[in-house]
Order: sequence, then structure tokens, then C-alpha cells
Amino acid sequence: MFGWLKRKRRPARPKRRLPQRHLAPVEEIVEQGLMVADVATRMTVKNDIILNALGKKADYDEAQIIEMVRESVTELAVERERDARHISRMRDEIRNTGYSSWSENDYGSDDNRTLRHRQEVYERVAEELTSRANDDDYLRTTAERARTAAWHEIGSSLEERATHPYYAGGSSSEYQREREARLELLIQRDLADLMRDRK
Repeated sequence: MFGWLKRKRRPARPKRRLPQRHLAPVEEIVEQGLMVADVATRMTVKNDIILNALGKKADYDEAQIIEMVRESVTELAVERERDARHISRMRDEIRNTGYSSWSENDYGSDDNRTLRHRQEVYERVAEELTSRANDDDYLRTTAERARTAAWHEIGSSLEERATHPYYAGGSSSEYQREREARLELLIQRDLADLMRDRK
């Protein structure tokens, strides 16, 4: 008679348990995460330097490059903070309802230890990245490493182009004899002068 008053129960989905395995120390995972962040930052800034130099003919501006490093590191910190908040919401839901469905699969109380571990890693990485974004020495060092990588890549590209038959003087024996010396001179003198001028 009062069947309409009965609440429709949510069909149970199989819970996906996170693997119960030995968890590496937080410090170790944080260190690895920061190494990945360093590489990602240098790659991003290096590519921007190359695009600015070749595509926009922009002069090298150390202050601008340092700001690019700061922005990249800050963006990564914000991503890790977002990851930590997501895990925190999942854990809150598990505490309140016994499970969380923030992803394709449900997580339950048994997963809390692993989720807490992940949250701590994300929080620590975000904290360290935020600190680095305000560390002038770190920013300058990373900017210099990105600049060096960019100029190395540009130099390699110029060398590769210079060895191509279309650019290398074709079959001219005189050009071929002098080509190696010219390439070496280009890399050692001209690129060095260019970098010095742009500083």
C-alpha cells in the first residue's frame, strides 16, 4: 500500500580496492615528483625560448625567462594542490558513506591508507613547488639550464641544416673542404656572440 514511499536503493557496484601493497616512503615519492616537475619545467621553458627566438625573432630576456619558469612551476603546484583536494574529498565521502564514487570505480574504507598516502605526497609536492616559485636562486638556475638546452637544440638544428646537400654547397669540393671549419666557427663564435649580445 505504501510502496511508493519506499526509497529506491542505488544498485550496488563492485568496489574497486586499491592494491594493498607496501607504500614507498612519502619523502622518496616527493623527491621523484619534484624531479619530474623540474624536467617538465625546463622542457616547457626551453620550447618557449626556441619559439620566441626562431618564430617571433624575440631577443633573449633573462627576466622574462625567469618569469616563465615561475609561471610553469606555479602551474604545476596548483595542479598538485587540486589533486590533493580531490583525494581529500574522496576520503571525506568514504568517512560519511562508506564509499566514494569520484572516479569510475568506488573506493571504500579499506582504501583510506593508500588514499591518505597519495594526498600527503600531492600536498608535499605542491608545498615544495610553491616554495621554489618564490626562490630566486632556483628560478635563475632553472632559467639558465633551459636557455642552455634551447641554444644547444638551435645549434644542433643549424648544424644539421648546414650538412644537408641543399645548404651544404652541393658538390663543390672547396665548400666541402671548408664546411667543418665553418660549422665549428659558427657554433663557437657566432652563437656565443649572439647569446652575449642578447644578455
